[in-house]
Amino acid sequence: MPELPPKPVSRRALLTGTLATTALALTACTGNSEPATSASPSASASASPVPRTLRLAAAAPPVKLDPAIVGDNESFRITRQVFETLVDIDPDTGSTVAGLAESWTESPDGLRYTFTLRQGVLFHDGTELTAKAVVANFNRWENLSPQLRTASSQGFANIFHIDSDIPKLPTAKELEKTFKSTGEATEEELATQQSRTEQLEELSKQFETKLFDGKSSAGSASYFASVEATGEYVVTLNLRRRLPGLVDALTLPGMAIAAPSALTGGPKQNPAQSLSTHPVGTGPYTFVSNGNGVVRLEIFKDYWNQARLDNNTGHPEVALISAVPSPYNREGALLADEIDGFDMVSVDIMRTLVRNAKVVVQRDPFSVLYLGMDQRNKWLAKPDFRMAIAHAINRSSLAEKLFLQGSKHASTLLPPALSIPAPEETPNHDATKAKALLDELGYDGEEIEFAYPLRVSRNYLPLPERTFAQIADDLAAVGIRIKPKPIAWTDGYVQTVQSKDFNGLHLLGFSGGYRSADDFLSGILASKENEFGYTSALLDSQVMLARSVPFGEERTAAYADILKTLNTDLPALPLVFPISALAFNGNVTFYPPSPMLNECYADVQMTNSPSISS
Repeated sequence: MPELPPKPVSRRALLTGTLATTALALTACTGNSEPATSASPSASASASPVPRTLRLAAAAPPVKLDPAIVGDNESFRITRQVFETLVDIDPDTGSTVAGLAESWTESPDGLRYTFTLRQGVLFHDGTELTAKAVVANFNRWENLSPQLRTASSQGFANIFHIDSDIPKLPTAKELEKTFKSTGEATEEELATQQSRTEQLEELSKQFETKLFDGKSSAGSASYFASVEATGEYVVTLNLRRRLPGLVDALTLPGMAIAAPSALTGGPKQNPAQSLSTHPVGTGPYTFVSNGNGVVRLEIFKDYWNQARLDNNTGHPEVALISAVPSPYNREGALLADEIDGFDMVSVDIMRTLVRNAKVVVQRDPFSVLYLGMDQRNKWLAKPDFRMAIAHAINRSSLAEKLFLQGSKHASTLLPPALSIPAPEETPNHDATKAKALLDELGYDGEEIEFAYPLRVSRNYLPLPERTFAQIADDLAAVGIRIKPKPIAWTDGYVQTVQSKDFNGLHLLGFSGGYRSADDFLSGILASKENEFGYTSALLDSQVMLARSVPFGEERTAAYADILKTLNTDLPALPLVFPISALAFNGNVTFYPPSPMLNECYADVQMTNSPSISS
């Protein structure tokens, strides 16, 4: 099937509980619901009414509140309420809709985009959104230090690849596969070699053309040319090479527009340093505080889209987001009415939630869990050893036992929603084959470090300790010995496994921000040299060229070839396409689940919890 251009993404909700609660939630999910009414005023006429307050428990605290220089979804959970982007995502269809830009046009050659901004939009500091304000944000992103740019996984650098250079194609000799010491090659190895030679010949033809137009302020393969204010409310963005899907990419949380007043005043390395602790945007909620593990947000009274608020009279006026790492503690807090809802429902507490008539809202799968295999390790450097690991792990069992019903095992890094076909020969669970490969290699039982996170739940990894344990059991069953390396998420787990200092196995994942194969591949492979000890000029060339191919069969084929390369080189083993979910008490009658996690609290419908209404 060809990769389709951005289209509506379905939304699915699994609702459990009493008949009345279920009916309420189902009505809300159809989009035909009546706005929820606010809580009754206090019996005392002189008392101030209690604001409708959404108390939500997250799995971890936000790292920073500047969306341009972070990559974790707990930070984006907060920043999506405070900031907005030029282009937004329709919560019902998943397609792009007007955001801070009310309209846009693309030039015939695809190298120029013109955005017309809404007028009368105010930042939380009272200043107006203008074209100069948008340009100031782009200039800031373009001039971020490499260190800050690499900290982002869903922003400017990942869209425009500003630091990338045009890869140098390998020669046919450099591409030759290193065969076994006997000099003999299997039919499978010969077929792989022939396929790669053909790929190289095709890529060489494309490299004979002029790949990029104009000068670059950074890497030779940067897609970004310039941005300018061509009117008080008109912004023109110029590219060096066509980038289909750019408009969808501008919905990423890292492309949020911040108030110009917050972009200056900090140190030279990061003049906008204040945004990390005090974000200032145009969104429906203003940031109030972040202390004692709780972020407080309050409705922005001068929010430009008052119709959005007026049409939903049950929207939260205050949001309190607390960090509760344990899924069991989150469950306990919900049952005790200490919170109104929590994210990252795990499979082992689903039964309790159902039994207690809680509402569970499910997201469509749009993330992937993978096992990183660092090729700087002497055993992981061997293709057959990595293949033995792939055959050893029972991914179907992993998905069935430790993830919500409907989660599927992954054969590639790209979720099925992107419609990119998997290679014909992907490794399946076969312990006998794994043992045979290990015997041929002469594996001596040397321990391999295996890192996994503690005290956290991610939408792609709700139960990290148990996931590690099951994989470790599978590896032990074929004779692979591992050395557990647990690292608390907040102690720099991601930084550790993506550094050159760790050279073992590790669990990590990626959540898609928009409907694009490049979003997943760019995010997962951004630090491939450090995370996987993996370099490939062939892969880099394939990825760069695929980005500019228009939507259709040719683009699908280009990304299918990339998956073939990854299937052979196997820097990471795809494990599961998980379904994630949230749970709520009955006072939350509607929550807008998004596969891309683009969930705004202004669209939540609720009444106050009885525990805080009196």
